[in-house]
Amino acid sequence: MIPQIPQLDPLPLPAPAWLLGFLLSLTFVLHLLAMNLLLGGAVIALISRLRAGKSADGQRRASGHAGRLAALVARALPVLVAATVTFGVAALLFLQVLYGRLFFTAAVLLAVPWFGVVIVLVAVYYTAYFASIRAKAGAVPAWAFWAIAVGLAAIAFIYSNVMGLALLPGEFLARARASGSGVHLNLGDPTLAPRYLHVLLGSLAVAGLAIALWGSFLRRRDEAFGAWMTGHGVFWAAGATIVNFLPGFWWLAALPREALLAMLGQDPVITLCFAVGVLASLGSLALLVPAAFAPDPRRLLLGAAASLGVALVLMAVVRDAARRMTLAPTGFLPTDWVAPQWVPIAIFAALLVVSIAAVVWMVVKLARAVAAPSP
Repeated sequence: MIPQIPQLDPLPLPAPAWLLGFLLSLTFVLHLLAMNLLLGGAVIALISRLRAGKSADGQRRASGHAGRLAALVARALPVLVAATVTFGVAALLFLQVLYGRLFFTAAVLLAVPWFGVVIVLVAVYYTAYFASIRAKAGAVPAWAFWAIAVGLAAIAFIYSNVMGLALLPGEFLARARASGSGVHLNLGDPTLAPRYLHVLLGSLAVAGLAIALWGSFLRRRDEAFGAWMTGHGVFWAAGATIVNFLPGFWWLAALPREALLAMLGQDPVITLCFAVGVLASLGSLALLVPAAFAPDPRRLLLGAAASLGVALVLMAVVRDAARRMTLAPTGFLPTDWVAPQWVPIAIFAALLVVSIAAVVWMVVKLARAVAAPSP
C-alpha cells in the first residue's frame, strides 16, 4: 500500500502554484543548458587535450586543432560554472517551495554525499579558474580536465539519487529506521541509470553543437581551424544525440505506470509535448549531418540549435509531468494555502532577466576575445 502524504503545511506558498511551477521549469531549463555546456564541454576538452598530447607525424595538424579547442573551452569554464550554479540555485529554491517535504527528506537520507556536493563544486570552480589561466599562458594539464569532468559527473550522480529518492516517499520511513548514516543512495531505483546516462549524453550533444556553432563563426578568421572545429562539434553532437535515444526510451520504460500511460496517450497534452520533443531531437539531428559538409553551415547549425532548444524545453515539461504523475498515487499536492508576495516575485523576475543578459554578454565577449587566430 502506498502511504498517503499529509497535506497540512505550516507555510503558505508565496505565489500561485502554477506560477511557481512555471518559474521552476524556466530556471531548470536555463540551468540545464549551462550545465550541459559545462559538463559536455569539460569532457570534450579532456578528449581533445589527450588527443593533442599524443600527436603522431601524420596527425600534427589535427592534434594542434585539438589542443586549441581544449584551450578555448578551458577559457570558457569559469563563466559556465557561474551560470550553472546561479540558475541551479534558483531552480532548487522553487523545487523546495513546491516539493519541500519530499526533497528535504531525500536530502537528509543522503546527507553525506549531499553535503559533499559543496566541497566537490568548490574544487571544480577553483580548477576551472586554474585551467582558464593556464589556457592563456600555455597548455592546460590533462589532470585539470579530468578533475573537472569527474567532479561534475559525481555531482550529477548525487543529484540524480536525491531527485529520484524524493519521488519514493514510501521508502522514507524504512530507510530512516534502517540506518541514520546519511548515505542512502537510491541505487535500486530502475530509473536512476537511464536518467543519469541521459543527462551525460545530453550534455555531450549540447556542448558539441555549441562547439560546432562557435567553429562556424571562427571560420571567418581562421578557415582551417574553424572548419575542423565545426566538423568536430557536429561529430559529438550527432553521435551523442543518436546514442541518447537508447537511455531516453529506457528511462521511459522504467517510469511508473501512471507516468508511462500519461505520455503514451492518456494525457493528450503531455503526449503531444513528448512526441514533439522527440521529433525536435530528430530534426536537430537531420540538420546536423549536412552541416558537417556545407560550405557555410551557420544556418543549418542555428536551425539545429533551435530544434534542440525546443526539445530541451519540452522534455523539461515532460519531466515535471512525470514527477507529478509518479507522486499522484501518494496524494501529494502542493499546499493550497497561498499568501502572495508580489514584490519579491517581481524583483526576482527583474534580476532573472538581468542575469540572463549578463551571462549572454559574458559569453559573447569571451567568444570574441578568443576568436582571433593564435600566432
